[in-house]
Amino acid sequence: MGLLQLSMPGVEELVAWMNNANGWYLYIAAFLSILLEGLYVIGNFLPGTTMVLVLVVISEAGGATSFIATIMAVFLGWIASGVINIIFAHTLVRKTPVDGTLMAKDRLLTTWFPAFRANYEVAQVVSGIAPWKVFLSTLRVKALAIAVATVYAIILPYFINIREVSNQEGFLAVFSVALICLSVGGWQTRKGITPPQTIAHS
Repeated sequence: MGLLQLSMPGVEELVAWMNNANGWYLYIAAFLSILLEGLYVIGNFLPGTTMVLVLVVISEAGGATSFIATIMAVFLGWIASGVINIIFAHTLVRKTPVDGTLMAKDRLLTTWFPAFRANYEVAQVVSGIAPWKVFLSTLRVKALAIAVATVYAIILPYFINIREVSNQEGFLAVFSVALICLSVGGWQTRKGITPPQTIAHS
């Protein structure tokens, strides 16, 4: 829709709506936004990172208490999505028995984005890594990612007026994630296709 210049709800409308959010509505919105984006499969279609960032920046206007509460709501929502992903993978998807010797790798630099992290959580559980190890790993990564995002949210208003963000910025973020997902999916599919075996005739 963005490439075809079709009319669709975007960041401009989002900011206008969220400017009126305050108190518990702000915290609930932050919690639900990251919860949905952090869910496996669903998160790929709901790139809510822009919304979460806008919510956090707007919360700064309410003072330190509002800002910290919003950050905590985001962190708890992201952790909740991870728990759901791990339970989903362990009970419904996993085919490989749990191998207690396998260790969960954090891979912070490649899995800090919520949609990528969700896919990685499921992939680790499916590969046989114990769910509790995956949870501890994702807890570390999300804590570090939230810490960096907090600093980013604090300095962002000094460079960008968040209330004047246009739909173009939101579209570029969605388009970038779509390209990355398409590339990784294509590469993994290509790796999974094995050439037919040549049958030797005697």
